[in-house]
Amino acid sequence: MIRRLLVVALTIGAVAACGGGGSSSGSGSGSGSSGSTSAPAAQTVTFTETEFKITTASNNLTAGSYTFNVQNKGSFPHDLHIATPDGSEIGATSVIQPGGSATLQVTLKAGSYTIWCAVDSHRAQGMQGTLTVT
Repeated sequence: MIRRLLVVALTIGAVAACGGGGSSSGSGSGSGSSGSTSAPAAQTVTFTETEFKITTASNNLTAGSYTFNVQNKGSFPHDLHIATPDGSEIGATSVIQPGGSATLQVTLKAGSYTIWCAVDSHRAQGMQGTLTVT
């Protein structure tokens, strides 16, 4: 009986030692409340599309995860595409009807990204831009 109690006590001690952080280890995994291992929340950037422009508060971003909120304030359908510095497309919204909006999730590394509207000939009419990520 004493041997079993000793084994239980040693097991409890070993489990507590492996917890790695005192009281925060018992607060539930995935909560992200105290650890530096959880991913930072995505930043939101709003893009406004009209004929034939794409505007945003800043074309200079820092590397990280983003939610692009794309609003069509124009009279024609639009969409938003984004490509990496080497030209590889990494995301696009569906076609957004006038007055509508869509979101796009992207993770950006340092570099110069191209954004554009691929509806009809909108890109050729100047509906494109550059995002600089540092």
